[in-house]
Amino acid sequence: MNPIPADLALATTHIASDYVYHQFCALIGVRRKVLPPAELDAILLMACSNLARMLTDAYLNPVMINFDMVRYSESLQMMETGLNLGLVLDKFGVIVLWYLPGAIDLAIQNDMMVATAMMSGLLGMSVTRGGVADKKWRTHESNFQSSQQGLTPGCIDLSPGWFLQAHPALKFHPEVSATLRACGSSLCQAMQRPAALIAAALRVMHPSLYWSSLTMKLGLGLWADNNQLEEMGNRL
Repeated sequence: MNPIPADLALATTHIASDYVYHQFCALIGVRRKVLPPAELDAILLMACSNLARMLTDAYLNPVMINFDMVRYSESLQMMETGLNLGLVLDKFGVIVLWYLPGAIDLAIQNDMMVATAMMSGLLGMSVTRGGVADKKWRTHESNFQSSQQGLTPGCIDLSPGWFLQAHPALKFHPEVSATLRACGSSLCQAMQRPAALIAAALRVMHPSLYWSSLTMKLGLGLWADNNQLEEMGNRL
């Protein structure tokens, strides 16, 4: 049973994540196979199935290292040419990293390109030029490189629950970032499948972090609903 209200986009994210997790568990032999959820469209369903297979292949292909930085670097160099998918573990069996080339299929990559192209104007306006002012160094043009794919470099805030730092919580509450407010719901929809796939990977790689993220987003959605913040609820 999905604990997320169906009218939240987070519900689709959780369904996709849960499907990848159960597929992964089935493929490594610790649970029974599950049927594909009807709530996912064909593109997202195929991407989730591909991700589950990639995670499984990496999980079943671990590389153990006696962890210090020199040996770690040497192990990675050997992996560069001889390993397509893999899991790097330290000498105690703790996962250091997942190596998953090809985990994001072409359809989802296309979604990411489309969403990034939609941000072009905002990304371009976010970059500061000329002398590096003290307050503008983070977004100065010297920090960005041109894209080989023709995408516009930049740095924007797309938070649905932005909070102004260093201000008392009693006076300032989370609000939709100005950039996301200007973009409208179209950008949120364009990013939905890539965001769901990333969350699905996190569901397997770091379950506690996934559940913390889910709890926070659900809590923010309920808070927005209780305070009649319709714009924030729509972005979530």
